[in-house]
Amino acid sequence: MRIGIITDIHENTVTLTEAFRLASVYKCDEIACLGDIVGFDQRFYKFNPLHSAKACLDLIRSNCRWIVPGNHDLYAAGRLPSYTNGFTYPDNWFSMDFSERKRISRARVWTYEGEAPNDLEEDDRVFLNSLPEYIILPFAGTKCLLSHYIYPDFTGSTTQYVERNNHLTRLWDFMDHNDIRYSFSGHSHSHFAGLAYRGGRSFLKAIHSVPCQTINLGNEMVMVLLPPLAGEKGRTGFSIIDSDNLKLEIIAINTV
Repeated sequence: MRIGIITDIHENTVTLTEAFRLASVYKCDEIACLGDIVGFDQRFYKFNPLHSAKACLDLIRSNCRWIVPGNHDLYAAGRLPSYTNGFTYPDNWFSMDFSERKRISRARVWTYEGEAPNDLEEDDRVFLNSLPEYIILPFAGTKCLLSHYIYPDFTGSTTQYVERNNHLTRLWDFMDHNDIRYSFSGHSHSHFAGLAYRGGRSFLKAIHSVPCQTINLGNEMVMVLLPPLAGEKGRTGFSIIDSDNLKLEIIAINTV
């Protein structure tokens, strides 16, 4: 089975449409979405009159078999994440001014100060609220884990990024407990795929960038961070995992 994986769309309807076209060209059997469908941060993205949260969500719902939410999707839906890194969200979190959110959070969770208003309707928010934070799929005689970011912060709602090997200890334990061999996430907006193997020897760096179009996944337990679909700079695109040959393909997208 060939599974296309898209992540970090951020309301880019043009790139998303092209990704689905290419998924058909590359003969994907199914498509999974790893979140941040919505969320247009005006600090990082140039104005685009075609950006639409609703249009992107409609495309995702029509074309993807598996969908998990990212931190921007939760914010747009008015939904709190299950993992908070010790921060207690106040009841009026979503109605607060961003400066007040920033003050009380002390940079432990995202505060979305640059978020542009979106065009979602109530049924769209209901749908986003219904999504599971992660999905475990049968894959190549074992299982794979799909989430926006790395366990335990499945939705990427905290500001803590995985940097060292010891930051992955809980992920490996979770994968062991659930008989998972491969974990796929997005959120980091890296130009290339990033891989981390259990038992990696480098203490200072957990995730290593792999600037290749095709990557052998192998039979070891591995965590993979995938490139974003939308971005102002660098490589963007979507990914394909093949259960027959255990390969990961990175498909670059150029919509210019």
